[in-house]
Amino acid sequence: MAVVTTTAKCGGHITLAFTVHSDSEELYEQGSMGIGLCIEAGISTSCRSDPSRSSGLMVISNGLPIDSNLHRLVLEECARFDPSLSSMHHTFDLISELPFSQGFGLSAAGSITAARCLIAHSDIPSQLHEPLVWAIAHRVERRHSGGLGDVTALHAGGVVRRTTPGATHQIEQIEPVVVGTGPGRSDGWSSLIPLLLAWRPSGSKHTSTYIDSEGWSQRIRVAGEEVMETLSNNPWDATRWPEIIDAAHCFAKQSELIKDSERASLLDEVQWALKPIEQDIEVMLCMLGESVVVVPRELGSVNRMDEAENLLGNLTSLHCAQTVLSPIS
Repeated sequence: MAVVTTTAKCGGHITLAFTVHSDSEELYEQGSMGIGLCIEAGISTSCRSDPSRSSGLMVISNGLPIDSNLHRLVLEECARFDPSLSSMHHTFDLISELPFSQGFGLSAAGSITAARCLIAHSDIPSQLHEPLVWAIAHRVERRHSGGLGDVTALHAGGVVRRTTPGATHQIEQIEPVVVGTGPGRSDGWSSLIPLLLAWRPSGSKHTSTYIDSEGWSQRIRVAGEEVMETLSNNPWDATRWPEIIDAAHCFAKQSELIKDSERASLLDEVQWALKPIEQDIEVMLCMLGESVVVVPRELGSVNRMDEAENLLGNLTSLHCAQTVLSPIS
C-alpha cells in the first residue's frame, strides 16, 4: 500500500444551553439536550498515513508538535474496524482557526476530521464511512470527557436543538461492520447570520471540569431541562431566534456558570465596549470556555460585526474572530 494523504474540514459548535446525561455505561447513550450554533470557523485536518514506516502517531497543530490523546483515541477506535491502520505511521497536521478549550466545540471537530481521514485510508466499504465517522467521533468525545452533544449538534448543522441525548449513530457489529441509528436526535435551521467570537486567551477549561463534577452537573441539568421544556415544543425555525437569545441568558444565570471563571466580568466588559451599538447586537456566553458570541438581535438586520470587532479592539485582554453560521449538514 502506498502513502496516502487526506484532508477534512469541520466547523465548530457553540453551546448556549445544555443538560448532562452521562450516567449510562453505554457511550452512545451518553449525551445532552440543548441549543447551540454551528459555525464555519473550525479545524482542517490533513492526515498522511505511511505503511512503510513503523506504527506511530505524530500530531502537529498550527505548526507545532503536540501530544494529543484525542488523536490516539480516534486511531484506536478506527483500528477496531480495520486493524491495518494500527500498523501504519500517521501524521496529523491541524490548522485551527480558533483556540481549544474555549467553548467552540473544537474537540468534536477534531474527532470528526481525524476519523474521516483515517476511515478514508481504510478498507471499510465507502457506504459505511460517514455513519462510522459520526459513531466514532461521539465515542471519542465521551472517552476524552469532551463535549456531550457537540458531535450530535454538528450532524444537524445551523442553529441546533438537541432534543434527545446520545449519539446519532451507534456501532452494532465490528465484523462485518454494521452501524445503526443511535438515540441522539437534533434538528437545525440555517440563515445568513454573521457572528463575532471573543475570548480571553489566558483562560480556558476542559468540559470535563463541569460534567465530571456532581455539583456542576446537577445545576447544569436542572437549568438545561428548564430551558428545553420551553424550546422543545413547536417548529424549530428562524421565528425562535428571540427565544433562543433569552434562553441562553437564562441558562447562564440559572446554572450559575456565569459566576464561574470570571464569565460575568467578561460579559460586562464586552457589553460595555459594544454599548454604542447595543440596540442592534446581543452578547451571549459560550459554554464552557471564557468566551462570548456576538450576534444580531434581529435576523436580517444590518451586519455590524466589523464595527463590533473594531470596538472590541480597544480591549487588549481579548482576542476576536468573525465567522458565520454554518449551513445544515
